[in-house]
Amino acid sequence: MQHSITNTDVEYMSISRSTEKIRVLHIVSGDLWAGAEAQAYALIKQLNKDCTVAAVLMNEGELASRLRAIDIPVTVLDETRCSAWQLFQGIRRAIKAFKPTVIHTHRQKENILGSLANLTTLRARCVRTVHGASEFNGGLKTGIQRWVDHACGRWLQDGVIVVSRELMDKLKGQYGAQRLYCVPNGVDLEELTEKASAGTDLVFEPGCTHIAIIGRLVQVKRVDLFLEAARLVLDQSNQYRFHIVGNGPLEATLKAQADTLILAEPQVQFHGHRNDIPAIIKACDAVVLCSDHEGMPMVALETLALSKPLISTDTVRLFQNGIDPGFDPAPQTPAGLSTALLSLQGNPSTSKNTTASRFSLTSIQCAQKTLGIYSYE
Repeated sequence: MQHSITNTDVEYMSISRSTEKIRVLHIVSGDLWAGAEAQAYALIKQLNKDCTVAAVLMNEGELASRLRAIDIPVTVLDETRCSAWQLFQGIRRAIKAFKPTVIHTHRQKENILGSLANLTTLRARCVRTVHGASEFNGGLKTGIQRWVDHACGRWLQDGVIVVSRELMDKLKGQYGAQRLYCVPNGVDLEELTEKASAGTDLVFEPGCTHIAIIGRLVQVKRVDLFLEAARLVLDQSNQYRFHIVGNGPLEATLKAQADTLILAEPQVQFHGHRNDIPAIIKACDAVVLCSDHEGMPMVALETLALSKPLISTDTVRLFQNGIDPGFDPAPQTPAGLSTALLSLQGNPSTSKNTTASRFSLTSIQCAQKTLGIYSYE
């Protein structure tokens, strides 16, 4: 079910209220298929088994398509064509039409508009999920928007869900420990296994060790570091192949860096955005996380759930967030990362990881904990 909203003459969801289930309205950006969107999808899919769920998205995209495919009612508000006032009014009317028991917002703009729309309509229980630390410093406008976002979380929403212990520690001073709930991200094991088994049309050269970095091409992900490490590894062994999966604003810059480092296909390949991530993870010998910081990265959980080695740097702090990647974290330097990658050659499956750390973080558990927060008084 889709409604595209591009002006003030809009259409809205019309959903029967014949059930006594908790009615949950998720408000999500949906502009990119990134960690927040992946986790929102996994959560909504699980919640739909016990709740009546609908979603308001600010953009058409993969999240909208996936939600429709599992019969979640979706309203798309096109933020590229609507003013902030039109978005606000659109959310208010969607709330009035759906009459949710709980409103759950994701990301800054959605937090602000969703909580204000709720304040001026039903005043339902309202929570947010903080998926990670802020990636941008910004100027005055960004600072004001952050202040408004914090005020809405503090005074207009009933709880703040964080995806990691590290985030909980960081946000205690802003929101107060009593209003914070830690609910780690979770993997839909059944869907992940099915998609991994479907295979990929990418060609993985036999006899080589294949390393992937998966995510948006933005500064915080440090794909530049990945490329520098790739150069050092290839100087030692030509039997490695490096795969960069994802798109983003730094794509041209990173491709120019690869040229400068004399990294060309097939040694280093840019694959852009892909819908077959689980199959790519399964086909690779290891996945790398070398970000400046992470919340609870879905790619890490998916990699471990598929029993593939995960090489992370000490900046990602997986251990602190209850994830054992199976390898000691590498220093966040080209040399440190390259040393960890070279240790894979000839024995890429060696890992001290335990099945508990791989499979305990499921979307079922995430949904159960979230449902408890929805019902908490």
